Amino acid sequence: MQMRKLTYEDMLYILAFILALGVRLFNLGGAPLSEIEAGPALQAFDLARGSLTAAAPGSQPGYLALTSATFSLFGSSDALARLWPAIAGSLLVLAPFAFRRILGRNAALILAFGLALDPGLVALSRLADGRMMAIGFTVLALALAYARKPAGAGIFAGLALLSEPSICLGLLGMAIAWGVARWTGIPLGVGILEEGEPTITPASASPGFLRTWALFTLGTILIVSTLFFSFPAGLGAWANSISVFARGWVSPSGVPVGRLLVALAVYQPLALVFATVAVVRDWVRLRPLVLWALAALVLAMAFTGRQVGDVAWVLVPMWTLAAVGLSVYFGEDAKNPVSLGQAAAIFVLLSLVWLTLAGLHLAVVEAIRLRVLVVLGIFVLGILTTAFVALGWNWEIARNGAVIGVSVALGVYGISAMLGASQVHVGSPAELWMPSPRTGQAELFKDTLREVSLSHTGEANSLEVVSLVDAPALRWVLRDYSDALVAASVDEEILPVVVIAPLGSETQTWTAAYRGQDFAWRLNPGWEGVLPEAWVDWLVFRKAPVQSEHILLWVRSDLFPDDVVTVDDAVEQPEEESGELE
Repeated sequence: MQMRKLTYEDMLYILAFILALGVRLFNLGGAPLSEIEAGPALQAFDLARGSLTAAAPGSQPGYLALTSATFSLFGSSDALARLWPAIAGSLLVLAPFAFRRILGRNAALILAFGLALDPGLVALSRLADGRMMAIGFTVLALALAYARKPAGAGIFAGLALLSEPSICLGLLGMAIAWGVARWTGIPLGVGILEEGEPTITPASASPGFLRTWALFTLGTILIVSTLFFSFPAGLGAWANSISVFARGWVSPSGVPVGRLLVALAVYQPLALVFATVAVVRDWVRLRPLVLWALAALVLAMAFTGRQVGDVAWVLVPMWTLAAVGLSVYFGEDAKNPVSLGQAAAIFVLLSLVWLTLAGLHLAVVEAIRLRVLVVLGIFVLGILTTAFVALGWNWEIARNGAVIGVSVALGVYGISAMLGASQVHVGSPAELWMPSPRTGQAELFKDTLREVSLSHTGEANSLEVVSLVDAPALRWVLRDYSDALVAASVDEEILPVVVIAPLGSETQTWTAAYRGQDFAWRLNPGWEGVLPEAWVDWLVFRKAPVQSEHILLWVRSDLFPDDVVTVDDAVEQPEEESGELE
């Protein structure tokens, strides 16, 4: 059988995949697991050890099964807890390859790189839950179904259905878009190609195709959810995800609706701008994608238990629209030296706009109005530059130069926002795509506990620990301590070596026998509403107020050679040996 030779186009898709994989895997364990992430990760860890009970199967059986298998093979860590979402987010960029004939080759390539570097998709791919798995596997299932690969489509469809309760939100949005299209007579099979290209209508699915797809979907659900029939309760987890989604409609999350819109505008300006341009330019042929994007956005905003991550279902159709819009302007005419020169000028002007905005937080009140006028003047200068090029050459050259300049500037901004969310400000509650609360000084806490264990027992994870704080992220940190337990109070007759307690426990009598240190644990956004009051500082530097909840790590004083205190002395004379809070 003759092997198909790799083409230049194939190499670009491989490059997009490697790029996507790199930005998702690099420093994947840099931030500690948040409370939302630690819950599913702990269930996967318990399943890997064989201690997960049938009464607590969770609501993410796909993530649970795949991650527990990974833990069984390689051990547990923050990075491995996030591995499968990162893989799903990386595989997502290969889906445009299947649609390259209907989208156009240039548009499909632009879409692949857009999905690879999108700040929201990258951020969700670096979270230990099944949300990104639901999005990535759903799109891959559609791509393989369009490519007439029913077995692969069924496998990814099964994985998507098992991933996370938000799959219901995504499928409901697609179902609404499909229903509206059928009701209004909008054909779903028309091409989205540039003018002059033939449209492509997918062949109707044969009974054999549907039967194969259904068999592989059901088989994947059965095998993966039960972890090859070793955990039958996994099927209950799949059913539980539906009830979790239903409860989300009556359990407010506290996330303002406007925050979802701001997240799209701030993190995805390139996709938002050129998706709008594409819709204005060719509304008729792009109506199916517009319906999909609008349905996903309205559902995310209406969902009572909304998170910013729910709006990620909008990103795939929005990036598709933007890729189609951009492909029109990145043809052979884009290589014209005049267009490239104008693009460079537009890029410089937009860079000046950003620098002017960055300086607003340093300006006195009287100078702020002047800086706003400067920004408006720069925009006017950009418009005049485009008009002069159009008068001196032609409108196409001027238009292409302006589009290239704007897209490059917004692309650089988008990459910067992606790096900020995934690397620079990783784990910060100021990043909107990160669910709150985030976990604060978990690494310092872990290192401190490890040093105490080494000095007391000579082993890294052999320590008697009693925690008065029951939090998933804390239990995840203590997962390797076999003698750790969660309790409601401390037994003053048998004082444990280490006690973890909430802030305020220093007033209790048993603390006289301990030395304590506080750690910032839960980090929440410290502002009400959509954005902080100093929104310019947030926009440019991601500086925002943060609310911290602390915990106390108490170590028994007799472990310190300079301050040996017996239990009896500590209980009898608490006022003389009061606990020290550093």
